[in-house]
Amino acid sequence: MLDAIGDLMAFWGFQRSHGRIWALLFLAERPLHAAELAAGLELSAGQISMAVRELERWGVVHAERRQGQRRTWFRAETNLFRMVSRVFRERELEQIRNLARVLQAARRHLDALQPSDVRSQRLQRVEALIAATEVGRDMVERLVAGTLLPAWVSRTLDRSLVGED
Repeated sequence: MLDAIGDLMAFWGFQRSHGRIWALLFLAERPLHAAELAAGLELSAGQISMAVRELERWGVVHAERRQGQRRTWFRAETNLFRMVSRVFRERELEQIRNLARVLQAARRHLDALQPSDVRSQRLQRVEALIAATEVGRDMVERLVAGTLLPAWVSRTLDRSLVGED
């Protein structure tokens, strides 16, 4: 199962080891420290250290310090909707916004050209891309705001996918 989650994370553009670390922590009965992660996943201490820092940055792993102990313990974010929303907000939404800026610049460039059949065709296609980008941006913004899904889907997610965190 850890490998399958790692493969899915790699498909989404994250490192496979990140998915495996998160999955191990998600399934663990208690927070784990780096040595336990390294042993359980057969990764080096350096790989674990770099990976958990990145996972913390994404908010999918949380570090805990325990009084009187030098080790750092890690636990997985269990609210799957919160995790996916953050990734969509910080990664996909930024890509969509960047594309929108590029397309607007292309439209301004085409607007400045002399009218021609080629210009008209390109302008029409750029405007179609702008419209599709606006729809995509709206959908992602509504998804991360929790307003895109029908109420029954939201209730199901609340019961089955959203952790106690």
